[in-house]
Amino acid sequence: MLNQSSISGTEVLTMTHDEIARHLGSAREVVTRMLKHFQEEGLVSLFRGGIRIERADGLMKMAEESGV
Repeated sequence: MLNQSSISGTEVLTMTHDEIARHLGSAREVVTRMLKHFQEEGLVSLFRGGIRIERADGLMKMAEESGV
């Protein structure tokens, strides 16, 4: 998400959970679960057909901690 945000130059990504899952080679259900977790942590806001990154620093920290 952070890479896509950087490329597009905006915090708002107009991608569905299914599109993200296909891009990552994962299941939509897994992406939805992770995005819900990120939303509960205040890192993103979800809306129909998109995601708004609220705290890029928090997402970056989670990525670093997970070794991504």
